[in-house]
Amino acid sequence: MTKSRRWLSFLAGMFTGTFLVVITLAGLIYFCGQQIWLLRINTYEVTDKLEGAVELMAAETLPQFIEHIKPRIPEMVAENVSPQFAEVKFQLGGEEFSLPAELADRLEANYRANLIISIEEFMDSLPLEEMGEELSRKATEIVENAIYAEFNTRLYDIALADFFSVPVRIELMNQPGEKSFRLQLTAETRPRE
Repeated sequence: MTKSRRWLSFLAGMFTGTFLVVITLAGLIYFCGQQIWLLRINTYEVTDKLEGAVELMAAETLPQFIEHIKPRIPEMVAENVSPQFAEVKFQLGGEEFSLPAELADRLEANYRANLIISIEEFMDSLPLEEMGEELSRKATEIVENAIYAEFNTRLYDIALADFFSVPVRIELMNQPGEKSFRLQLTAETRPRE
């Protein structure tokens, strides 16, 4: 074989190989673009981390919130508690008598002071740790339900180029011990447009 013939054979083989690779890749891309990819996302670790973050935030925020409200308790009691003793009347020997204004004012002041003390003691005795745990569970449920409602089993077209996109269906699950992400090709084909 002459040198030019060897060179020609080499180029023909290279072009044939390249052509076969391109055809194979194009077929594979077309086939994969017609099939729907399933992306399974395990939300177990995410929800666990979210629950811990909300619990930590509640543990820091709730005591500060209560301490912020405490100085406003007397003002709120004054605004929202109507006088209790100004209209008190009693009967003695068939006659009706009102409490003297000074006694009514003292009783009112004593009642309001005891009410303020009771509210402050109640706020001090709140089970903040349990409230934080419950708040974190509820917040995590709300977020997880919102994520599931928004993304679960939806079909998304992921554009890889202007002329080519890959359909991906997202499936969320909450399974301890499973992988965080798993991508697999399904037997389902892309819906016709």
